[in-house]
Amino acid sequence: MPEAIVLSHVDVAHELGHLEPWLDSRGYRITRLYREDEPTLPDADLLVVLGSPTSVADGFIEDAGRREIARVAEWVAADRPYLGICFGAQVLALAAGGSVTRLPETYCGTPTLESDVADIVGPWTLWHNDAISAPQGAVVVGRLAHADLVFRIGNAWGVQPHVEVTPDSLDRMGIALGAPADVRAPLVDALRADETAAADRAGRLLARLHGLF
Repeated sequence: MPEAIVLSHVDVAHELGHLEPWLDSRGYRITRLYREDEPTLPDADLLVVLGSPTSVADGFIEDAGRREIARVAEWVAADRPYLGICFGAQVLALAAGGSVTRLPETYCGTPTLESDVADIVGPWTLWHNDAISAPQGAVVVGRLAHADLVFRIGNAWGVQPHVEVTPDSLDRMGIALGAPADVRAPLVDALRADETAAADRAGRLLARLHGLF
C-alpha cells in the first residue's frame, strides 16, 4: 500500500477535504505529521504540505519556516512526489529557488486562473497574504497578475488555490485564522453555492496531477 505523508498545522488549514477521497481512491495510507513538532520526514510515496497561518515571505519568515523549506528541498531534490497547497506551494517555490513576497493586502476571492489547461482554470478559492514567483525552470500552468498559482518542478506540484476545501472546512479555517464573518462568509457562500461543481473540479485537477504520483 503506498503511503502519503500529510504535513500541516495542528489546527489551521489542516483538514483534507477533497484530498481525502482522492487519496483513498488511489489506495494511499495517510500518515499525519504536524509542523509544530518539526518532524523528520520518513520515507513515503507522496508528501502533501498544507496551509499555515505563518509566512515564508521575504522579511516575514522565521527559523521554523526556514527549517521546513530545508526539509522540503531535500525531499524534492530526491525527485520524490510532492503536492504543496497554499503555504505548501510557497515552501516548494522557495525550496527550488523561487521567491515569495508579501502582498499589500490579503487576497480573498474565487477567480478563474489564466491557464491553457481547462482543469486548472477553476474558479478556485484563494485566500493568501503572500505571492509566489515560481523558480526558473518551473512549468507554470496557472497564474493571475499578482502571482504564479499552479506550477510544476519535476515530480513536485505547487498549488496556491485551496482546491481541498469544502464550504464547512473553509468556514472552520477562517474561524481558526480569526477572520471576521464579513471576510469569510462571502468565500464560504460562494463555495457552498457551487459545492457540487467545485468538488468535481477539485477531483479533475487532482486526477490531472496524479500522473506524477
